[in-house]
Amino acid sequence: MSRSSKLFIILFCSISFTVFGQSKKLYTPLEVENALSKGTRSLEGRPGPNYWQNSADYKIRAELNPDSSTLKGHVDITYYNNSPDTLKSIFIRLYQDILKKGSARDWYVGNVELHDGVKITNLKVNGIDVNMDPSHRELFYTSTNMMIKLSENFAPNTSLKIEMNFSFKIPQIIRLRMGNYGDGDYFVAYWYPQIAVYDDIDGWDKQEYTGSVEFYNDFNNYEFEISLPDSFVVWATGELQNEKEVFKENIIKKLDKAKESDKIVQIISPADFAADRVTIKNGTNTWKFIASNVPDISFCLSNNFNWDAASIEVEPGRRVLTSAVYENGTINFDKATEYSRATIEYLSEQLPGYPYPYPQVTTFCNKGRGGGMETPMMANDGAPESLGRYVGLVFHEIAHNYFPFMMGTNERKYAWMDEGWASFFPIELVDKLLDNDESYAGRVKSFENNSGKEAELPPMIVSYSNRGEARTAAYDRPAVAYKELYELLGRDLFKKSLLEYINRWIGKHPIPSDFFYTFDQVTNEDLSWFWKPWFFEFGYPDLAIDSVIKETDGITVNINKIGNMPVRVLLQIEFEDGRIENLQKSARVWKDKDELKIEYKSSEKIKNVKLGDPTIPDINQNNNFYSLK
Repeated sequence: MSRSSKLFIILFCSISFTVFGQSKKLYTPLEVENALSKGTRSLEGRPGPNYWQNSADYKIRAELNPDSSTLKGHVDITYYNNSPDTLKSIFIRLYQDILKKGSARDWYVGNVELHDGVKITNLKVNGIDVNMDPSHRELFYTSTNMMIKLSENFAPNTSLKIEMNFSFKIPQIIRLRMGNYGDGDYFVAYWYPQIAVYDDIDGWDKQEYTGSVEFYNDFNNYEFEISLPDSFVVWATGELQNEKEVFKENIIKKLDKAKESDKIVQIISPADFAADRVTIKNGTNTWKFIASNVPDISFCLSNNFNWDAASIEVEPGRRVLTSAVYENGTINFDKATEYSRATIEYLSEQLPGYPYPYPQVTTFCNKGRGGGMETPMMANDGAPESLGRYVGLVFHEIAHNYFPFMMGTNERKYAWMDEGWASFFPIELVDKLLDNDESYAGRVKSFENNSGKEAELPPMIVSYSNRGEARTAAYDRPAVAYKELYELLGRDLFKKSLLEYINRWIGKHPIPSDFFYTFDQVTNEDLSWFWKPWFFEFGYPDLAIDSVIKETDGITVNINKIGNMPVRVLLQIEFEDGRIENLQKSARVWKDKDELKIEYKSSEKIKNVKLGDPTIPDINQNNNFYSLK
């Protein structure tokens, strides 16, 4: 062996050992170890050389009867097996089987709207009928999954076609993320038979839809059409293809104006509906949409709602249409388009600073007072009376178009990989719009209320439920962790790391290690000292003033990190004359120690010192104050 070859091997082993050794500071599940060994993932946080993912093309024709609250349709799916595996079965999600009698659910729903399941007929695979008699074992149902046993093996790098008819009743009482909201107003999501994800970590995603778990979908192409009485307007994921067949000319003109306008345009009002100025009267109208490279589709409809819209340029030559669809007089919703537009601008230009990837976003009001639910380019929102909660809600649901829609994270396992970001991103804009920082302080308080309790779960524990304390792991704890990381790295480095993570994994399926390793690489720092306590460990944040020593020329303050989570240090020094001076340090001071000494020089008389503020989590604030009087 030549000297140069030996040198290369030594260098390669040294690099491999350094990266591998660093990775071992974080727990790596066996499924991820297997993916690393197969080369679908890498220890740098990039997709590995053998990374793959499957996809599908959907063509859907559906009819919705508003009077009976029923939907029936036909779906043609072309599914592409890009994996190296030969598949012997296909798993299909039937989300509305959550209300099927006998299905597992995360809470009691009573018996009022339970049914016999989504009705599937004329099921074919590659043009051949599937025998739906249970005794033939070609088909197997669980709570919300339907498994089709294939008559022929499905080889790698090939495709197959699946088609079927389906129908179900849209719920009017148990409106879980979708439903009939009365008076002809619907938001329809989780509605069509959808092929589950087959990935390099778990194979088929067989997790049932029990109510709490949300998204983990492939990136697919959709052509879909919705037929219904001609008095209704439909808004949906993607772009409308036949506006001249359904809208009257005056509506098209206003819509075209909104697509070029920074100012809000009222496209439809209830008076327009009443005066028959909205839709073309064909008896039945068919609304045709196309959405490409998206993980899901949804739609909403009304024959009486307001429609406000405006647009914003997110990159040269490309504008995004922002719409609000709501009942006349709904509190705060007359400003929904304004807040939607501000959200798109912030996400595109500030944090994460990546141009909004889709052509439009529509926020629908479900007439409730509670929270909301996101689907690509669509949001099904309530109308909280508090302006702060409302602005945060609008931003939160739109932010999900980045995580998990643009970034195909597995929210069924790691809800913090999208809910945490959607809770972190609004902080700056919401506090700016409200001219205070009470919104984020409320998030911190919510985290403090559950942090360290027996039932609180670290985010890295698989989140098959978002209920109770599990919500702390999905929303509050990661949002606060991202804020502390932001303060630790500084805006420029934080944003650079986040954009690199996005650029590596846009349109793919990142897992937690991909996020951690990317930030490690971009920052050129082993951040395991931060990742471990915030994402892997049980624990809580708690800083304390241990002692304050008076000196002739000032004071020395000794601070202890009692909890395991590293947070910023803010020391407020109050003088006898009432003046306050703040001393700040990032969480980096806790990288290698649990004690900190701060020396402060001053000839003025100091009255007291206080540790922290409402934006820094600390579960015990009784040890944060020291009086020198």
